[in-house]
Amino acid sequence: MMVANASGGWRRRLALAAGLVAVAAPALRAQSVLERPPNLDVSWVAPPGGVQFDFLHRFTVSSAPQRKVSNSPTFLLGVGLPGRLMAGFNYATNSDVAASYPNEWEFLGRWQALSSDLGAPIDATVQGGYNLAARSVDGALGLGRAVGPVRLQAEGRVLGDAYGTGQTRGALAGGATLHFGRFLALAGDAGRLLGSGEHKVVWGAGLQIAIPYTPHTLSLQTTNTSTGTLQGASRSSGSRRYGFAFTIPLSLGRYFGGVAAAPAAPPA
Repeated sequence: MMVANASGGWRRRLALAAGLVAVAAPALRAQSVLERPPNLDVSWVAPPGGVQFDFLHRFTVSSAPQRKVSNSPTFLLGVGLPGRLMAGFNYATNSDVAASYPNEWEFLGRWQALSSDLGAPIDATVQGGYNLAARSVDGALGLGRAVGPVRLQAEGRVLGDAYGTGQTRGALAGGATLHFGRFLALAGDAGRLLGSGEHKVVWGAGLQIAIPYTPHTLSLQTTNTSTGTLQGASRSSGSRRYGFAFTIPLSLGRYFGGVAAAPAAPPA
């Protein structure tokens, strides 16, 4: 009986804390792939009191006669905090960022300094984090602005130890999404590393879909990058990859009550 009471008290305290988080900060939309192209992921944060789980999966096929299919998945988990903050991580199980280190972890924090949802002319988000595979402190600034049915985005990145080489490098990338109503968009992006060394253009293109009557969105995409981390999205993998991204926004209210989920429908 005492265990049951303790469990109930814990659930009530967590529900109260989640409710205070949701009330203390203005509402933001749940993240949607209709708002971003495949390789630009910085200019958003999870809604306060919400959890964002994104699944990115990319495939490549070797040349004949083997035609071996290799996959490179990246999992993003982020928790929305008050003050338009998010803490989380990316985990990639088949990464080429650092030699002999396929399990790439990127621990990250984001702050959305400006939000068009709250009346600002642009979205501006800063990310800082640590890439365990490259042993690198990395950062980025993401900017976004909607112009009619088009949403423009740009990112500037600094990789403290790029790909475990001991060299600090920057990267620039830009892209756009073109909306066709509420549930469909086309997206594309391009970027490149700065400084000495490799300068191949990285690119991505996608068909972005909001699944009606659900909070989920789906991106069917092709790109020449491997993982969804700052380092993975800044360097060409040397081959074309096909895949998808699937977003799963969660609300603490679903499990503890009292916290409303952020609206998931993309803008018309």
